Amino acid sequence: MTLQLAAPANLELLYTDPTYEPTLDEWNWLVHVAGAAYKSELAARTVFESELFGMNTYIIMSMMEDYLRVPDRIRTIRQHATPTELVRKALPIGNKRSFINLAATPLHYLTGRELFVDLGKNSLSDGLDDQLDVLRFWREATIAMRTDNVLFNMDAEPPNSSHVIDDALLAEIRANLVPTDDATKVRIRKFGARLTAYAFLENCDARTAVCDTGPYMLEDGTFLALRETCADGDGDFPWVDGIRETLPYHHFVIAYRLPGSVRMDNNVWGTAWFTPSDYQADILETRVFCTDDGTLRPLDIEEIEEATKAIRKAHRALYQRLADTDPEQRNLYATQMYAWKLKAWARLAGCYDEIDWSITPRIARSFDKFSDPDLALKLIGGVFVPEDRDGCFRPLGG
Repeated sequence: MTLQLAAPANLELLYTDPTYEPTLDEWNWLVHVAGAAYKSELAARTVFESELFGMNTYIIMSMMEDYLRVPDRIRTIRQHATPTELVRKALPIGNKRSFINLAATPLHYLTGRELFVDLGKNSLSDGLDDQLDVLRFWREATIAMRTDNVLFNMDAEPPNSSHVIDDALLAEIRANLVPTDDATKVRIRKFGARLTAYAFLENCDARTAVCDTGPYMLEDGTFLALRETCADGDGDFPWVDGIRETLPYHHFVIAYRLPGSVRMDNNVWGTAWFTPSDYQADILETRVFCTDDGTLRPLDIEEIEEATKAIRKAHRALYQRLADTDPEQRNLYATQMYAWKLKAWARLAGCYDEIDWSITPRIARSFDKFSDPDLALKLIGGVFVPEDRDGCFRPLGG
């Protein structure tokens, strides 16, 4: 079944006015557009494999957990601040309120809805008010965060891009870039690879701590690409207790200025692919920034070397810890990780301690059921690449 929905008459209003309340048809148009992009991207690129984690199992559990918990968490956050106020309150890059986590919030939540329906626990008509509360939060925060007047990367200019920094922040970044020679490229490549590998492991082999925005086109035909990578510096993940303290820095933005001969494509949730894939050979200027204090602090080569060594040691320690952990406990870690996307928003709003962050008991108890690889794969396939429709999500309101 392919859902045919006409595009709203006033996309500008839908995409840029946080005070406008979309109609149900307009919400469903947004859900359909997001779901079609999500399905396309998952079918083309994602392979759920991990040495340590049962990816399909924890994806199912965490997204069902999102469906149960996210609406109430959002309502608690809203009692303290609007999404717009929260976005305006802090640096838009280099933290776990990143574009990738914001984009994932409705995608994961709506996937949870589909899973509950496919398992016969809910009907498509259930939970409309909760669903709209989640979408309202995502839409308002996205309008506040983006600087390109769209809600989805595929609608930006150039297509498949995302832009979250303003001209002043762009100028600040450019003023701190340094030319790259071969030695600098090697150091930055090594640092970026170590940091990315550690961030994936800390996040249970998920992408959520690595966010790309750009390309930010420049007047000379080159462009800026930003990669935000955040380790846990706030104590959110108990599985890194005693390890996070060994890292000198936790939140980073790596900026690259690249020539127009390189192409950057940013998917619906905020992961970039470059053509050619070895784009780092073409870097013209670069800089690593630390954002731990909420500002952009450029790091020098000695600080980068220190961070690289510390990250390498932390990676070894965390891998050994996770390898020695019971598989069901590892799965609970992963479920928590994916279901805790709102922690950074709650911290900023000042209501972190008002929210119950524990996993719903029935979700925690579902490990044995969803660790069955045949059932997990059937459920994942039925939601992410459904054969009977061109998007992941069925319409709201039944």
